[in-house]
Amino acid sequence: MIKMDANRQAAALDALEALVGADGVTRDPAALAPFHSGVALPLGIIAPRDTEQLAKVLAVASEAGASLQPVCRAVAGQEVAARDKIILLDLGRMNEILEINENLAYCLVEPGVTFRQLSEQIGERGLKLWVDCPGEPDESVASAFLKRRVGYTPYADHYLMQCGLELMLADGRSVRTGMGAMPKSTCWQLFKFGYGPWIDGLFTQSDLGVVTKLGLWLMPQPPAAQSFAVTVPDEDDLGKLLDVLGPLKTNMVVPNGVAVANALHEAARSGKVRRDFGGTGPMSAGEVRKAGESIGLGYWTLYGSLYGLPDNVRIAWSMVQDAFASIKGSRVLAAPAAGMEGLWAWRKGMMLGSVGNALGRPSAWAGGSSLDIGPISPVDGKEGLRLYDLSRDISGRHGFDFVGETNAVWRSAQHRQYLCFDGSPAGSKRARDCAIELIDAQAGAGFGQTHVEPALAASARATYESGAITQLHARVKRALDPANLFLSA
Repeated sequence: MIKMDANRQAAALDALEALVGADGVTRDPAALAPFHSGVALPLGIIAPRDTEQLAKVLAVASEAGASLQPVCRAVAGQEVAARDKIILLDLGRMNEILEINENLAYCLVEPGVTFRQLSEQIGERGLKLWVDCPGEPDESVASAFLKRRVGYTPYADHYLMQCGLELMLADGRSVRTGMGAMPKSTCWQLFKFGYGPWIDGLFTQSDLGVVTKLGLWLMPQPPAAQSFAVTVPDEDDLGKLLDVLGPLKTNMVVPNGVAVANALHEAARSGKVRRDFGGTGPMSAGEVRKAGESIGLGYWTLYGSLYGLPDNVRIAWSMVQDAFASIKGSRVLAAPAAGMEGLWAWRKGMMLGSVGNALGRPSAWAGGSSLDIGPISPVDGKEGLRLYDLSRDISGRHGFDFVGETNAVWRSAQHRQYLCFDGSPAGSKRARDCAIELIDAQAGAGFGQTHVEPALAASARATYESGAITQLHARVKRALDPANLFLSA
């Protein structure tokens, strides 16, 4: 990790405040505390109002020899954790929805626009378009793309659904990608590639530039839909769920971003916490099962949805029911079981393009804070169960319950595992030690990370690094940002 010169950073923050005004700078330690990285507080937050001011911020920071960590929205609880003594570059005040096109089903937004804001404007205008939200309505639309997050509708793959970027490089130059690079283009948000190398991916999970505009395809409202849940009673039923799901995903029978969550994740999403179930330490399999039963569910629950013409949906629904009925003890639900009404409303809404709040957050399960990791596996029962067993055992040795959700979009399953703790320094260290062991062990078993928090970036990067890819990344960084103005989030 690059160590910051605190005095230089502080002097840069003073110069930046003179540029953007006091209302665009946050210095109060209490206000900065939610962005604690597990190592140190950020030094401050700078929030430009527009691209003109952003260019000036980059020039001043560069002249002062400072480094910035860009984030689309510096909001507590929205996956923003600062690097050591860094200045956060908050793009949240750049929050204009520039275009929503109903006929061609796309939008063009600035980086501060949230899923809630986009959904509300679509609703106010009566447009028959759906928004795919990865889970938190006040998350930035651009951030979900940059972090390669996935959602719950057939448009769940935000990386695939993105079309066209406007970027600002470290030297203040503005660049449009894809068809946007051509003056008077009529297809910036319609054709992803333009002519020549496609560079959009360079700016996801990277430190090469700042996104100032994002194009995203939106899903037209279908004629019919059928949402469902499949809940199974036993811990090793996860493998059976994934084995049945795999062919349904590969053949596009179930086209949405399917979620498979364990009982503790769903209990947390229902507003329950660890202390509601008594006892201490990691819960046994029997206790996890009882937690699921308290909200009408089994050990694992899968959420999917079907879309299209009414007759086609009916045919697919019959196929889905028959397929999952093959799992002993499974229940295939088209309506909520007793105890899961609030959870069902949120889950179904997410699969049908609405944006809403769950009753609870996974991090609230045990103390209100969490450190999250994101390994990936095939949509395959044996591999998914192997990853789960490994992760559960390591988490338990460190004193953590396994709290997790898996999202199957195409042929892979992206797992999100939460290490929940009370926010104390001791809890933070315990979570970090556990996360590093998980990352190393998962990599050793063939499961790489798709996303981690900044405090874990070095550990995740080390599992991928080889001489060739490391040199390539370094060469691109030297070409675009030789002074290390940007540090990755």
